[in-house]
Amino acid sequence: MTDFILKPKRPAGTGWLLDSSDLAQEAIRRAGVGSWPCEVWLHRQHGICVFSAVEVAREAGQPDLGPEYHLSISQHGGRISAADALWVLAQFDLLDAKEDNHVPHGLVRNFWRPVADRLSGYECPCQGEEPAIREDKGDYVWRGVTK
Repeated sequence: MTDFILKPKRPAGTGWLLDSSDLAQEAIRRAGVGSWPCEVWLHRQHGICVFSAVEVAREAGQPDLGPEYHLSISQHGGRISAADALWVLAQFDLLDAKEDNHVPHGLVRNFWRPVADRLSGYECPCQGEEPAIREDKGDYVWRGVTK
């Protein structure tokens, strides 16, 4: 990983392994975060994979939040439950991150939190503007684009 001033969040608990393999680096490249700092963390006991990144995800007409922490979380190669995702957020000290998914039938859950503490709790306007599609009896919500 290139040296960056801002670093991705790292887990505080035990059992986590940093995956710096060629396969993990290829996955980061395919995910499109290759120009931003990103790490892949594995918790083999729980079958959890976390992409932890710092990104700037600014869209036209939206406020400039600056860099944001971004966690993409999966379990056993599929979608993690909301309860287990909450445990992961605690491990990465991101309990105040907001879930924001835009992939139909997505296999990961995406959580975002501005790096700037004063912006903690910011919720993307898409939460109120785009229709919520609920899966897994409401446990997973993703939003399509209305335009």
